[in-house]
Amino acid sequence: MFAPVRENIGIAVDGGGVKGAIVAHGLIELEDQLGTRPLINDPRVKVIAGTSTGAVIAASLAIGMTGQEILDLYEQLGQHVFSKAGRFRPFGATIPLLSRLHLPIGLVRFLDKLPLDIGEFFLYMLLPARYSFDPLREVMLKQLAKHPAPNTHPTLRELGQYLDGKPHQPRIVMTAVEVAARQTRFIKSTSTDEFADMKLVEAVLASSCIPTFWDPIPVPTGDGKRFLVDGGVGNFGNPAEVVARELMHPYADQHIDPNNVTLFSFGTGYLPADAYRKAANPVTKWWALDWALRTPDLFINDALRDASRDVVAQYPGLDFRRFQTTLEKQVSADNFNEINGVLKTLGLQLRERIQLNQHALSGPPGNPFDPEGIQDVNTWRIVRKLVE
Repeated sequence: MFAPVRENIGIAVDGGGVKGAIVAHGLIELEDQLGTRPLINDPRVKVIAGTSTGAVIAASLAIGMTGQEILDLYEQLGQHVFSKAGRFRPFGATIPLLSRLHLPIGLVRFLDKLPLDIGEFFLYMLLPARYSFDPLREVMLKQLAKHPAPNTHPTLRELGQYLDGKPHQPRIVMTAVEVAARQTRFIKSTSTDEFADMKLVEAVLASSCIPTFWDPIPVPTGDGKRFLVDGGVGNFGNPAEVVARELMHPYADQHIDPNNVTLFSFGTGYLPADAYRKAANPVTKWWALDWALRTPDLFINDALRDASRDVVAQYPGLDFRRFQTTLEKQVSADNFNEINGVLKTLGLQLRERIQLNQHALSGPPGNPFDPEGIQDVNTWRIVRKLVE
């Protein structure tokens, strides 16, 4: 059954595009188990961190949305977010007048389905960014209008002041990568730096900016030389360590004892090797474009896995609960057709695992609730030592 939580709670949500709908189901169950809806009002919730689609969820929780409202949001996203193609820029060139044009979204989807990566080739030549951010921006602004906390278009500073007004003073963190610096930036509701006056919606877009899907978002310095992309491009696709640092690092503002912290870490579906082979075709048949598209796959899973291991190793005594489900097939970040299909099935499975406390560290290495393989010999020794 659901294990009791400690007096301080952190929530971390991975990136994964549409697969964030899986986590939305899980949040509904977490609300039920904690007895608080929305979660941001639970006095135990101190930090929420998200990367990419996780940033959408973190921001949604921060403004007072419930798990069900976030799930409804993903259903709306499917109808609107991918309804407008990016600007027409052949070979990356901005051509006056032509660069204002947007290809019909039906043509983009047709090209995307052509065999042998032919469609992918043409899309990358014509559209450096496949989609326009305008629809997602509109959806987020509509949500803020329904939940005006603290207003309908707040900056991070304004959001931070609003959250500081709550007795438990929760905070949110979103990750994005600054391209030229090749460095992760942590965009916080407590920011006092260049991000303090960044609009919340723009911060969410920056963290969600999957390369080739959307144009990069500028750093709010006004010089037009610095740009941000999806935080999952760096080492924080799994932001569990971000939450851990905010709560328990010796130099953190709060510096809470790990023995007083429960950290819920939510993955957005793990694709096993056999399923990846089916989706990606034999590596011996990959073209140069295949390597360009799939090279990030080769290191992202290690980053997700190691983030969890590092949290366990660096913060002994922490109640760390990593919840992850297993994908039987690859689901692309923009495949909203699966919202009421495989993603709903996995979402309900995640709800059950939260209810029964079935997570990566709830059994020995190789347990069925650890598809990522977080548990290795060293991690298991740490867990056993804590239990004993």
